[in-house]
Amino acid sequence: MMQSVQLLFTRRRMIGSLLIRGITWSAFSHVEIVIGDQVIGANMLGGVTLTPLKERLEKSSYAALVNFPCKDAQAIKNTALSKLGAGYDYVGLLGILLHSKRLQSKDRFFCSEFVAWAFSECQAPLLRPELGARITPQHLWMLPAAAQTSGHPPSLLAPLLDAA
Repeated sequence: MMQSVQLLFTRRRMIGSLLIRGITWSAFSHVEIVIGDQVIGANMLGGVTLTPLKERLEKSSYAALVNFPCKDAQAIKNTALSKLGAGYDYVGLLGILLHSKRLQSKDRFFCSEFVAWAFSECQAPLLRPELGARITPQHLWMLPAAAQTSGHPPSLLAPLLDAA
């Protein structure tokens, strides 16, 4: 039976978000894995952390929930959770700008790299392996999957609460 992992794509009305979206040609500046009422992702301040989903949505100016099909959703979530506390990959961001895979760290992540890594570790790669060091939120956003978007991100919570 096919399962799915839900990803949360967000953007904010902040200069950092605008810069990331501009440099990566992305509609979103951040992506995380939804685990219940929380999200796990790599954040510039704090590295890989768990954040309440409601908090992330309230801070966002635009958001999308996307379901990605997989064989074992729990394995992907557990793999992501195994990296709680890992550092943020600032040098890897430089690698995106310089188109260099050599600057990628195996122990540090930026948001889209972290999501792709969790899927790949569970033999459910989202993209070809050679793209691993340069994955942006836009690369993941462009993959075919069912999405629900909102210009008022907290409204995305209602269907999740109804399903619980």
